[in-house]
Formats: sequence, structure tokens, C-alpha cells
Amino acid sequence: MEVLEREPYSHVLLVRDGEWFLTFLVGRAVMRDVTVRLTPAEIAAVEAGESTTADLVETFRDDRSSYEGRRVTPPIRPPADPDGGA
Repeated sequence: MEVLEREPYSHVLLVRDGEWFLTFLVGRAVMRDVTVRLTPAEIAAVEAGESTTADLVETFRDDRSSYEGRRVTPPIRPPADPDGGA
């Protein structure tokens, strides 16, 4: 598993076995994490700089139907950051 991007207390972008996953936090008083398998179009947009992972997180938080059928359970979490980050 490779961590491509990590934003503490928000999201982490991962690659595992050639597939891209975005794990992000949702909720208010009680937070939980959600992992979504990214589509080829989403990956291409991020790689080309046309979209950011923050954009994807905002879309996913605002509209759960935008990742319907792509949610991965249990959520994928990277190993702890050896530098003490999230």
C-alpha cells in the first residue's frame, strides 16, 4: 500500500494493488471514516490537476450517491505515520 497524499483529520489517498482509494472523515459529533474506490476518470482528473482530492472529498461528503456501489468496507487505513502525523 502506498500513501499518495495525507491530510490530517480529513483524508488520505492510497494505492493498493493498482487501485486508488480515498478514505475520508464524515460526521460532526461522531466522526467515522469512509473509503471509496476511485474511478479511472477521477484518477485521471487528479493526475492531470483538473481536480484535487479535497474536491472529491467535498463531492462525496455532499452527495453519498456520487460513490454508490464503490464504498469499501471496512475502511482502508494506512499504517501509522512514523513521523507522528495522522
